[in-house]
Amino acid sequence: MEPINTRAPADAARAYVQLGWPVALGHRWRPRQGCTCDNPACPAPGAHPVLPGVQPLGEEGVEGALETAPGASLIAATRQFDAVLVPHRIGMATMAWLDRSHPVPCLVTDSNVAALLVLPATGRYAAVHACVEVRTGEDGWIALPPSHGTRWDTPPWLEATRTPRELLNGLEVGRYLREVIRMSTVVRSRGARR
Repeated sequence: MEPINTRAPADAARAYVQLGWPVALGHRWRPRQGCTCDNPACPAPGAHPVLPGVQPLGEEGVEGALETAPGASLIAATRQFDAVLVPHRIGMATMAWLDRSHPVPCLVTDSNVAALLVLPATGRYAAVHACVEVRTGEDGWIALPPSHGTRWDTPPWLEATRTPRELLNGLEVGRYLREVIRMSTVVRSRGARR
């Protein structure tokens, strides 16, 4: 079975909709011009919703919209999952632990953020430190690859079979996050004492 090409917007959008994710189009990234929101200080250039609240399109709707807005970002409302956003190094250390037993979908951004996806309404249990941001429910969203500056570390499906990857409870992910943050704090404090 061919792997899903998440660099091809239509293929990626089709795969996300088949997972049952509510997907909409967001802003675009324009080389030398920046984000189509025209904010020079845009915190997520070419990778955020056009309007507050994600208005999802069906599979055909997304593909048709992509034809009229090439390069638009793909935005998913956090209804089918919660997104736990952490600094990249914390996210990758946590994924190293999770990969041994139960890897969860994880995407990374060029702004050094990792987003770990957990069961809906459980992300709050992973908010174990001030560096953790949780996006959940109707008003939450994440930008999905191939949106500008995003890529999958661990895709939400098993590549060999395209079977959806099982999500963990945020409580379980929070345990790993807490330990990684604790170890990171210990290492930093030891370095500061030298």
